[in-house]
Amino acid sequence: MQLTLPEALLVLVFRAARHGRRPNLTAFCARSRTEVAELEAAFEALEARGLLSLVPEGERLTLQGLAQAAALSARLGTRQRPLRWCRPLAA
Repeated sequence: MQLTLPEALLVLVFRAARHGRRPNLTAFCARSRTEVAELEAAFEALEARGLLSLVPEGERLTLQGLAQAAALSARLGTRQRPLRWCRPLAA
């Protein structure tokens, strides 16, 4: 499953918030080979869709953004770790 840049950013913010951390945007840009202008456009797209808001403390997911990010994260988790689901079958 290939995520768009805004979706990948939403998952990054969700996973960081779930662990009580701030997202590492520098590492995200390096991994995804994203320029700052593209990252800014992704933040603006998420804000326009009502999934994320930027506050002085950092990024804040809306309820709709939280639901969508959780669904995307769960789908990514099953795709990236397929052997985890096979363990009960092998036992």
